[in-house]
Amino acid sequence: MNSNCFKTVLWTVLLSVLMLVSCKKDDDDTRESMSGSVNFDFPAYAVAGQYVESYASGVTTPADPEYVWVSHDLNISETDTVRSRSIAFYLPEEPGEYTMTVFAMHPDYYSLTKSATVVVISSDINDVGGMYPGEEEFVDQRDGESYYVRSYGSLKWFTQNLRYAGTQSDTLGCLYENSEGIDMVFGRLYSWNDATGGVSGSGLGGGPQGACPEGWSVPTNEDWEDLAAAVGGQEYEFMDKWSGLGVVMSSAITLAGLQMWPYSPDNSHTNTSRWNGFPSGNSRDSYGDFENISTYGMWWSSSEMDDETAPYRYIYYDSDTFDVYYTDKNTYGVSVRCVQVIE
Repeated sequence: MNSNCFKTVLWTVLLSVLMLVSCKKDDDDTRESMSGSVNFDFPAYAVAGQYVESYASGVTTPADPEYVWVSHDLNISETDTVRSRSIAFYLPEEPGEYTMTVFAMHPDYYSLTKSATVVVISSDINDVGGMYPGEEEFVDQRDGESYYVRSYGSLKWFTQNLRYAGTQSDTLGCLYENSEGIDMVFGRLYSWNDATGGVSGSGLGGGPQGACPEGWSVPTNEDWEDLAAAVGGQEYEFMDKWSGLGVVMSSAITLAGLQMWPYSPDNSHTNTSRWNGFPSGNSRDSYGDFENISTYGMWWSSSEMDDETAPYRYIYYDSDTFDVYYTDKNTYGVSVRCVQVIE
């Protein structure tokens, strides 16, 4: 038997024993049920070889459970188990989907368990299925990062999300789940204030530079309308739903061979516009919480609604629209595309 098969069999036996201990009950069993639930941080997406640290918690009774980490496909130990409240390890170099299971155990209580998966991806944008290159490339002189660019109507648009992190003394935006390296695919999430520098824009090409490179700006409502007209072949009002544009503006992205958008008969993500809309999710609570990766793509307009709120356009996996909503300028984080007037 080769080593991989042996590890798989060993892990299966171990998991079965743990599940049996967790579930078995007889007439002499005096154990009680634990209170709370098993919680641990685990990235939904991460790059190959990334260093991961996690901490298990959530069980309130008993006060001193033993946490057991188990994985047959992640290299966490020679026995595929770690008995500790915390864990640290490197993700595999091979892209794919990997699983971690955590048990909370105590001799006087029935065990609790939770599993989570991580999709390990390459940091090379060329390894992303569904990404179309631009008509040209632009190199941001601030950090050397390059972006695909396409012309639509009166403007040039980045066809990748902005990933500029600011300076050492003035950081801008945040990575989804603070997962190092995934910005090559998803870009960074920015509050409206971080994206625009707190400056509202209006008119075609009249947005602030904000987090964008010199000569580029954060798109205004009018910039978005110009894009929609160029792609959809008709005039669109900014506050409309833009039926049908969610299909042609979003890409059927695959990472490590896995489809990222969930299936929906209402949105086939044809990306015929080559705008490369990905479901990069959002942040809340000033980059404290993250959600909606793989189900929503969201992008700021620099034209504020009022002193507290600003609009963003979004694509939802289960709708053909490229809709609009508005939210708090300072605490909510979404993606940014940069634009430039064609001369």
